[in-house]
Amino acid sequence: MKRKIQQLEGDSFLVGELPKGCSLCAKGSKMVLFVTGLCDSSCYYCPLSQEKAGADVVFADEMPVISDEDILFEVNAIGGEGAGISGGDPLCTLDRTLRYITFLKKIRGQKFHIHLYTSQSDADENTLRKLKDAGLDEIRFHPQLSDWSGIETAIQLGMTVGIEVPALPNKSEELKKTAMRAEKIGVSFMNMNELESSETNFEKLVSMGMRLTSLDAASIEGSESTAQEVLAWASENLEALSVHFCSARFKDAVQMRKRLERRRDNVIREFEEKDVLEPLMILGIIRAPHGQVLNIEHLESLAKILKENFDVPSNLMNLDKTRMRIEIAAWILEEIHADIRQDFGLDQELEIGTIFEYPTWDRLQILFDPL
Repeated sequence: MKRKIQQLEGDSFLVGELPKGCSLCAKGSKMVLFVTGLCDSSCYYCPLSQEKAGADVVFADEMPVISDEDILFEVNAIGGEGAGISGGDPLCTLDRTLRYITFLKKIRGQKFHIHLYTSQSDADENTLRKLKDAGLDEIRFHPQLSDWSGIETAIQLGMTVGIEVPALPNKSEELKKTAMRAEKIGVSFMNMNELESSETNFEKLVSMGMRLTSLDAASIEGSESTAQEVLAWASENLEALSVHFCSARFKDAVQMRKRLERRRDNVIREFEEKDVLEPLMILGIIRAPHGQVLNIEHLESLAKILKENFDVPSNLMNLDKTRMRIEIAAWILEEIHADIRQDFGLDQELEIGTIFEYPTWDRLQILFDPL
C-alpha cells in the first residue's frame, strides 16, 4: 500500500511519522547541546566551523558553556522541552555526555526529551546501556561503516533508533539501500538532511563538482531532488520506516526562527521592543566608534548624566559591561539624542543610535541606525 508524502513547513517532506526530536525542533523548543568538536570520522561534507571542528569545546546553542548553570540558563531562555546532543561525536567524550543527560533529566524531569547524534554505528553494548540508563530518549546514527552492530544492539535494548544522513546529490541508490537495511532491522526513522556548504567544507564540495542552489543560499544543488526521489521510492516500497527530508530552509526559517522567537519572548527587557517582521530586539545604544572601547568610568559618567539630567528611569536603561555600552529605550534616545550632544558636550565621536539584534547569547547585531 502506497504511503502518503506529507509536505511540512519550510519545504520539508515526510513519509510516515515525524520523530519526537524533530517535532520539538519544529517548535523551536529543542536546545542544541554541542558537547565536543572531537570526532573519529572525517566526513568531507562536515559543516562545523573552525572554532568547533576538532576542538574539545561545549556550547548550548550559541553560548559557550563554562558551567552546568550555563546550560540551564539557555534551556530556560528558550523555554526548552528537550535537547539535541551533537558534536563532533558525543561518544568521543562519553562520560561528559552521560553526565549532561543525567543532569538535564534530574533538573528538568523525565519528560524533557533528549536525542543524540553519533557516527559510531558499531558502538558497544556497554556504551549503549549507559546511554539508555542515563535517560537518553532517542539515538540517531550516521553510519560510516558497514558494521551496524551498534545500531542493532540499540534496537535490541529497546531504544528509539534512527538513521540520520545527508542527502548527497546523485546518491539516491545508496540512500535507498540504507533505508532498506534500516527497515529490515527495525530502525524507526531515517532523516535526510539537505546538504549545505560552510566556510570549512565549501572548497571540498566545489572541488567535487558541486555548486550552490543560488548565490544567497547555502544549500547544494541536487540534494533536494535526490531526497525527493528517495521519498517517492519509500512511499511505495517501505512499510514501517519513517523517512524525513529536513531542508535547509526548514532549519533557518522554521526551527531557528521559532527558537529565536521563544528566546526573545523570555529574555526581552522592559526597554527593548520586538521587531514586527523578524525575531529581533530593538534598543537604543551609546557606545564608542567601531574599533574603540569606552572605559568603565566614561560609561558610568554617561549613565549618571542620563539618570540625573534627563530623568531616564533606571528600568529603561542599562550599563552593559560585557559590550561596554549604554543600552536605553530607543524611543527615549530618539527624543534626547540631540540634547545629549549639544547641551552636555559629550564626545561627538560617540556612536548614538538604534540597533536591531537577535536575542542570542552573543546578541548578534544585524543593523545600526545612527541618530
